[in-house]
Amino acid sequence: MKFHDDFKAALALLPSKEKDKLLWRLIKRDELLARRLEFELLVPYDAIDKRNELAGHIRKGIARYNGGGYRLAEILSQCRRFSGDITRHVYVTKDKVGEITLNLILLQEALALLYRPPFRFSFRVVEKYLTYMMNKLYRTCIMINKLHVDYHLELEDDAQKLGKIINTNPDLVKYARTVKFNVDWLIDMDIPEDMDTYYKTIKQQGLLK
Repeated sequence: MKFHDDFKAALALLPSKEKDKLLWRLIKRDELLARRLEFELLVPYDAIDKRNELAGHIRKGIARYNGGGYRLAEILSQCRRFSGDITRHVYVTKDKVGEITLNLILLQEALALLYRPPFRFSFRVVEKYLTYMMNKLYRTCIMINKLHVDYHLELEDDAQKLGKIINTNPDLVKYARTVKFNVDWLIDMDIPEDMDTYYKTIKQQGLLK
């Protein structure tokens, strides 16, 4: 949102008490803004601590589905909520590396479920689930490419772990091939430079809705 220079100048001239009142009104209406200010001004630990805390929450949250008795639709809804948590984490902490790490962890946990009873792979039942996950995987790979290469080493272990989880399940490998995703991109941590263009082409072909 852009503001006129005259408005900015007038705002700067407001007495401190008036500015404080306006600030309180704004943060009361915008929880994310409040959390961001809280993190920057008061929180006694850094973005990596917050990242690790959320990673543990994601692992624990998805692990509870291992016992069975849940529909994939329920698990997908939980994964969507975790995606929202990741988005909020990045807004509050500006942790771009953490955004990728947390998405890789979410994908690890979500895809590993498909190889455990009672979630044996059935394309008809989990097509919507996999479509969501593969779209997330492609977008995560695009984010990796946008990071400086120096950060790739930090992401390598989680990328390789995800690749191995996919390779463990023959049906997942088959589905990845169907949507033209090469699992070796994760194993070798070698994402094509034109991944964003490649992904758009996949979408245009109707392979991922």
